[in-house]
Amino acid sequence: MSAAQTARHRVWQRMPQGWIEFRALGDRTPDEWLERYLASGDGWLPDDARAAITQGFHAGVRLFADVPFDFAGVSIVLGEHPAVSFLCTHVVASTPDEVADSVALHRLLPLGRFGDDSTAETFTSPDGRVGTVTSGTSARGGIDSVMTVGEIRLPSDAGTVLIMGMCSDPAQRQELAVLTAFALSMTQYLPDGVEPQLPAGAQFETPLDGE
Repeated sequence: MSAAQTARHRVWQRMPQGWIEFRALGDRTPDEWLERYLASGDGWLPDDARAAITQGFHAGVRLFADVPFDFAGVSIVLGEHPAVSFLCTHVVASTPDEVADSVALHRLLPLGRFGDDSTAETFTSPDGRVGTVTSGTSARGGIDSVMTVGEIRLPSDAGTVLIMGMCSDPAQRQELAVLTAFALSMTQYLPDGVEPQLPAGAQFETPLDGE
């Protein structure tokens, strides 16, 4: 899990096992966060994989150091069809009336971004909120990938969560959509003094970092 603190709000997000976070590292330095992350790979993670993860992690931390996202990171899929999925999260804390116009605009933007290939699906979070994930393929710089844009209202109607995702393997479009919906469902707004709680009925694995 990760927590982000800004002048506007404090938000928390739980991600699947193995998630590599670039933005919300809590009270740890990047080196401390990475050391704890890699500790679970002792005895089985090859040295070349460890070196690649280390290099990519520090590059990601530098790249997203000054962006307005609350969270940004990647999930690595190994095996026969290796791929990297990226998600970045932005939380808009506001009342329903204040966010209505921006949400309507957000729903229209992916149609122009993805063209005829875009699809939009709704999902229901474990605590009953309904969100939307739009997905489509992209070919930028001669590289094929799949992208998602998702949104959901925060618990207690405290604002809106917006997420953009991308995966290096277009065949994993459905997997990226599910990952986007998971991240949307697991993002919470935290008033001062309130600790994060899993949505009612949620059953998910503990993240790799064990928090």
